[in-house]
Amino acid sequence: MSSADTPTVFLDLDDTICEHPRSTADRLADAFDAAGVEPFFGVSDFRRWLARVTADSAVELREKCFTGIADEQGRESADALAVARAYEDPDPTEVRFLPGAEAALDALGADHDLALVTNGDRETQRAKLAALDIADRFAAATFAGSTGVVKPDPDPFHRTLSALDCSADEAVHVGNSLRSDVAGAQAAGVEAVWLARVEEDADHVPEYRIDSMHDLHAPPWA
Repeated sequence: MSSADTPTVFLDLDDTICEHPRSTADRLADAFDAAGVEPFFGVSDFRRWLARVTADSAVELREKCFTGIADEQGRESADALAVARAYEDPDPTEVRFLPGAEAALDALGADHDLALVTNGDRETQRAKLAALDIADRFAAATFAGSTGVVKPDPDPFHRTLSALDCSADEAVHVGNSLRSDVAGAQAAGVEAVWLARVEEDADHVPEYRIDSMHDLHAPPWA
């Protein structure tokens, strides 16, 4: 990072700033049950594949992820497709802040320009921002899911840097995924802060690690 004392801070949205009351694991279990398929993968497999595929809709994204997992395990693609189609997307307005996230936005916003870099589509993610009443906290927002090019591709980061007329060494990105957030930020030359809520097996080492959004009240890069 440059010698600037107040770098621009990019933030992921889902499972970094906010979360749904019902977890992805709960919704996945319901999808297996509704499809009548014995569970053959978990959330960690789903997240691993999310960083590998692109799609034009949430259903197509799940279909690609779940059939990819099925192929790895020698399972029938029909089972994977049934689970993908039975999976119910949560209401985007039913979100809540992660512990410490709202206060972290307050603290960071006092000294830094903030930007959002999320893999979600524009309509869904804007609904979450409106529900949390934080849309005006960000000087720029990149909704990568609306373009088909998602993190860990560096393009969402490059576009955000361009929107803010900011160089990569003047920014830092905060996110919960080693494969998407850390790898994507580093590919764009941006240092990464990993929110380690769930351990991931990935060959990516962040510049900084935090265990809670409370840790951003005193930024680790300062």
